Amino acid sequence: MSRAIRTHRLRQVLAHLTAVARQQAASLGLATPVGAEGDAHLRVLGATARARRAFAAAHPADQASSARTAESLRRLGANADDQLAALLHDLPKGRIGLLPRAIHVLEGSPVTGEACGPFARARTTLRQHASAAPTLAAKLGAPRGTIHILRELARQEARGASRLRSTGINARVRLLLDVDSGVPR
Repeated sequence: MSRAIRTHRLRQVLAHLTAVARQQAASLGLATPVGAEGDAHLRVLGATARARRAFAAAHPADQASSARTAESLRRLGANADDQLAALLHDLPKGRIGLLPRAIHVLEGSPVTGEACGPFARARTTLRQHASAAPTLAAKLGAPRGTIHILRELARQEARGASRLRSTGINARVRLLLDVDSGVPR
């Protein structure tokens, strides 16, 4: 494994820890809640109250990552459906704890298959969350365009889509995947 990959994985784990620490500080009135930026972004995008409640109930690591991704997409000129997809795509992970998340990241964030070993059920949920995102987004009242992006995101993640032939929706999904995984733009 290259040094860059190891560094990226450690940064992801550190970001998870930072989000949880910030949420703890927010519960003491010492910081802004982690989900505040994401909720504000959801409001601007006209997300339903159900979607906003689901986002508010998400794990702080998912709130922070999704908000960063959506904001980066906004700055890059992505449309509202793409930004909303970024904010909703991690919601199927649920409230899985920090340790299974760290293990998942350190093992390379696989997106298919059943995990085994410590926290297997939670790690399998993390692996397969993208496939559940379109159905959950529909239940939360997301627009068809957002659901379409999430379906394509799940499809591309499942097949390990290459960076070639990225046009149209593939380019939009590739941008979301790249920004979410920290690929420099």
